[in-house]
Amino acid sequence: MNNFQQTHRIFALLFGILCFFVTPVWAEQPTITKVSLNTEKELVTLDADLIDAFNEKMKEAIESGVAMTFTYEIEFLKHSSVFGDEVISENKVTHTVQYDTLKKTYQFSSKGKNVNRKVATKSMEKYQELMLTLKDIPIAHVFKLDPEEKYYARVKAEMEADGLWFPFNYLLFFVPFDEFETSWTQSTPLTIKMDPAFGVDSSRKKSKPAIPAKGVANGIRSFNQ
Repeated sequence: MNNFQQTHRIFALLFGILCFFVTPVWAEQPTITKVSLNTEKELVTLDADLIDAFNEKMKEAIESGVAMTFTYEIEFLKHSSVFGDEVISENKVTHTVQYDTLKKTYQFSSKGKNVNRKVATKSMEKYQELMLTLKDIPIAHVFKLDPEEKYYARVKAEMEADGLWFPFNYLLFFVPFDEFETSWTQSTPLTIKMDPAFGVDSSRKKSKPAIPAKGVANGIRSFNQ
């Protein structure tokens, strides 16, 4: 038997032992909740929360300097009872945190289509909030949507630990980091309606949108049902 076969057998044995003795990683399955759509200025934006996504082993790994990434898959769809729902737009947003052991700060970054954000914090609660929250993610232009049609968004998430591959993801922290993936969670329907008595300006509460916007005629109103 060559060295490669011996090494493979040792790793396989260690893997089997760890799978036998390790306790369940998550007490509750990570889940996407509170998926909602909003219209601000000429954009449709998305909010969502991820819950039950951190366990003690993950926190220990982060404290040791391991970079942790949550990847959010976002789809915006038009409802159709005849031909099947149509995907209007997609976005993939990655939230990454890494602890700087010298500066004693958590370095958070968020990247995606028209999304680019960096935050440094010394608070464990703050970095977890940032990692678990999608806020004001731009997903569509209002002017491209058909009045009277129904639209909705759906989101799922997965987690990976950067730089940890089998068998080290098990041997170092006894946690299968690559097995984190939620199911899809969708929003309530959104309908864009023409309403001459209701101007777009009344919904403009936020700053310049992330997507370069084109002019939209007054009289567009959105409804979350």
